[in-house]
Amino acid sequence: MHMRNVCVFGLCLSGIYLVILFKPLTFSSENIPVLKIFKSSLTLNDLKKKMEFDQSRKCSCPEPVIGPLDMDTRQRQKREYLEWERQENKMAAEPITLCPAMSPIRYLGSGITVEPLHAVRLVGIEVDSTLQMNEEVRVTLTSRHSLGHIYIELCKITDSLHIEGNKSGHVSIQTGNMDDMNSALSHLIYNSKYHHIRQRDYIDVSMHNFHIVINILIQRSHVPRLYDPGPYNDISGKVTVVSKTFERYECVKRLISSVNTFYPNINIIIADDSRKKQKLDGNNLKHFLMPFLEGYNAGKNLLVSQVRTKYFLWVDDDFVFTNDTISERFVEKLESSTAELDLVAGLILHKEKVVEDTIEDPWTEAHYAKGNGSGCLIRRRTPVVTLKEFPNCKLKDMVINFFMAKTEAVRKVGFDLTFERFAHREFFVDALGYLRIAQCDDVIILHRRENTHSYSVTRHMKHDREGVARYAKSILFKNNLQCFQSWEKIFVRSMDNTE
Repeated sequence: MHMRNVCVFGLCLSGIYLVILFKPLTFSSENIPVLKIFKSSLTLNDLKKKMEFDQSRKCSCPEPVIGPLDMDTRQRQKREYLEWERQENKMAAEPITLCPAMSPIRYLGSGITVEPLHAVRLVGIEVDSTLQMNEEVRVTLTSRHSLGHIYIELCKITDSLHIEGNKSGHVSIQTGNMDDMNSALSHLIYNSKYHHIRQRDYIDVSMHNFHIVINILIQRSHVPRLYDPGPYNDISGKVTVVSKTFERYECVKRLISSVNTFYPNINIIIADDSRKKQKLDGNNLKHFLMPFLEGYNAGKNLLVSQVRTKYFLWVDDDFVFTNDTISERFVEKLESSTAELDLVAGLILHKEKVVEDTIEDPWTEAHYAKGNGSGCLIRRRTPVVTLKEFPNCKLKDMVINFFMAKTEAVRKVGFDLTFERFAHREFFVDALGYLRIAQCDDVIILHRRENTHSYSVTRHMKHDREGVARYAKSILFKNNLQCFQSWEKIFVRSMDNTE
């Protein structure tokens, strides 16, 4: 097949690459519009809105509904959300780039990154060499936000090549020779002028009626933070067992003994905010004494802050290790390069039954629906999704308090200190979009619940409506919610004024 007189162009549309074949055209100001198939009146903001489904509808929450906040609090929430959104877009959001149809300029729309105050080559920019030039062509390149200088590092200089503004934020190249134009474009350098950990600049490139945009990400490189598993690469160098205890010394002593039985060399950390402290003994044990009723999540934050291994295994103080608590299976899944998990939960032997949770019909998936300025958090019931690498594992948003997790990943989420006397699923709400979570059926731990009177009176908040309402309002404000579907009956009781 003879294809010598055929030109090939690509359209970049969010990962879709479309190849178009057509005959070569003479390149002049008169016939440039022939190349343009359409002229869209859509702005980038229009396109962004069109991406989202149901963007015009307000979100709502099914029963039982918690929220909304009072008007004054909602105004404060709105101000805080706008600041959060600005930072989030700066740090994470990908820019929208509309690639022109049938453009005679080849370029990289994204993927160019440079360190602050450093330089990077703007590779990939080229005018189609098959276009015939009957007159001089002018290409301009402009740093839209003036965050950097554009520099053409020429390997050869000719009389027909004219460059203006070299080493500035606005550079123009003019020539009647296509080879000279592409030679200049192949030697473009972008030099960042300002120091910032993360910014975006855009290079606007214009030629006659054509305009393209090149995205530049200016970002400091992250320094690796590695955990040494030790010379033997065994589980004791990779995992620390952690637990928060309160007024249940018989339980936590039994837990420590069981860990020492099956993993005598593994480190254990206990955070304790009981009223009357007792001494705990065990191998490789650290016992941190906290002020009375300092709080459940305060204890969790303390525990994670003291972990010195790559992973930690979270267990409640009334759990007991057995022959089925094979923690190496958790490590295997967290170290899978294809599963890319951050947190893996197991199962519980509870009342002689192996269960995924100790409560009836627990939340396992959640959905955050965006509304007008705030959102709604609702329960999501979706078909079970298993991991292809580990078919015995199900992907979930929320799991039980028996899990192994990557230490650094959980530290980035943290535990909300507002929650002092009961806490669990609010952590997984905060972790949405940050942690990939699964629950697997090949690691099991025994649950032996034994609550003391002081534990039950203090831990449970059935008669503390004010405290529970404070927790609910904290969730609404912190997660920028109009409402949320309650995952705890105690939330509903706190909002019911008829009782």
